[in-house]
Amino acid sequence: MTSSIEALARTRQRLATLETFAIFMRPTDEFRSSDSEEGAAMLVKHLEYLFDLEDRGLLLASGPLDFDRERIEGMCMVAVASRSEAERIATREPFHQAGWRVNEVRSWRVNEGTLIAPMSAAIAGGLRDEHRR
Repeated sequence: MTSSIEALARTRQRLATLETFAIFMRPTDEFRSSDSEEGAAMLVKHLEYLFDLEDRGLLLASGPLDFDRERIEGMCMVAVASRSEAERIATREPFHQAGWRVNEVRSWRVNEGTLIAPMSAAIAGGLRDEHRR
């Protein structure tokens, strides 16, 4: 008979344990809509920043949360080697630098799901490329 402890040890071997970081972006009172000239210009800077992270293999996913609300929050998932690198990305994000958003970094260990294989490949490639810079 297998003990629960032994069963847990076997089950844990299946966990992917992909170390990533999520950046939660919350608007401040300074935030401006992209309907305004200033807001549109800032959104362009923000998107260009994200596309640069994507091109460098660091951005796994990004997009708005609850986009049916007036004050849209966002989230990015990045694959970097350390929290300090994730914090650097969060502080350099244009909305944050302008004081329009407060960005919070949280570590996220991805253990299960159908996206494990493509995420593993993206993380391995991104981190390998990042060390070359």
